[in-house]
Amino acid sequence: MTVYLYGSYASYVTAKTRSYLLKKGVPFVERVPGHPRFREHVRANTLNHRIPQLELSDGSAIQDSVAIMDTLEEIYPEPSVYPPGLKQQTLARLFEVLVDGLLGRPAWHYRWNYMEENYGFVGREFGRSFKPQGTNEEIDHFGEIIAQRMESKRSGMGASEEALPVFESFYLDALEVLENHFVTTPYLFGGMPSVADFALMGPLFGHLARDPEPARIMKQLAPRVFRWTEAMNTPHIQSPEFADFEMAFDSGDQISEGALNLFRLCLEAAGQLIPRTAEIYNEWVMDKLNEPDNTMISKEVDEPSIGRFETVLRGVTIQNSASLYSLWVHQRTLEWFGSNEDDERETISEFLSEFGAEKMLAMKLKRALTRVNNHIALGPIN
Repeated sequence: MTVYLYGSYASYVTAKTRSYLLKKGVPFVERVPGHPRFREHVRANTLNHRIPQLELSDGSAIQDSVAIMDTLEEIYPEPSVYPPGLKQQTLARLFEVLVDGLLGRPAWHYRWNYMEENYGFVGREFGRSFKPQGTNEEIDHFGEIIAQRMESKRSGMGASEEALPVFESFYLDALEVLENHFVTTPYLFGGMPSVADFALMGPLFGHLARDPEPARIMKQLAPRVFRWTEAMNTPHIQSPEFADFEMAFDSGDQISEGALNLFRLCLEAAGQLIPRTAEIYNEWVMDKLNEPDNTMISKEVDEPSIGRFETVLRGVTIQNSASLYSLWVHQRTLEWFGSNEDDERETISEFLSEFGAEKMLAMKLKRALTRVNNHIALGPIN
């Protein structure tokens, strides 16, 4: 079954999906969103312009990297992107939301706040996604339109002048942790890529390994990380550097110190975001308990936020958006946690308590979230 991926090499979330399809061995053809099929059929099917989108062999389409992965994991369950160990899988699933909190802001910062260094490359990358054979003048025009649309997101990143050095410090710290990890191990949890590795590909390849300024830093300070992004864009599980490494997750539920260090860094940068968002949502949704299931939160905004809150990172106050999309992504982990036996949940909770992270899975949403026509919507009351 050949599927069609509509995305862009300049896209954070397309980077996750492309790598997943390659490593999973799913036959696919990649097309840009300027392709006539996307405009005339796919976008009309999903009622959404966001990439990535995946057209299946029956002509149906899926929008959103997480929804795409969830769908294909059911079709292609082996090899699973979830490590078998209970603690391993807990971390892998939490990384899916925490990595965005750690590296999403640096990715956006380096792209949009280093315009002189980046824009000649990034702007035309956007433009080529819509007119791939266009002249420089034509792709500059389309690039400017997309850049203006993307730059509007900066308000949700808490990107004050005081915050920018903090974002850069987290980028440098993440590079150091990962550079050390990739000395001896090809992926976060051993010899197979997991959902956590694909989560990392969003910021690391979609922005930071390709945009000129952060790519310069990565190549100078963390060449193994840059090489990892290259290897993650091939269909081979074993890279030349790890040709004899067993293609398996670490045995016995082992977790490397590198993965644990990345988890600690993620918690420092983003450990408050989901619990605080859940608190805001539970208060907000009290007025929505009588709304029917599948009611869209907003027909105009597919990934709405419902408020703002402050956190303090490395001594600097950061403004944050309460993102219902992030909460929906995390809800899947809450559901998985709840599906485990009592003793397994106790083991997971005790493990997370070692890092002060037990709140990540202790929360309960008063009303589930779902997606309707690729918009976040209200689900059943819990």
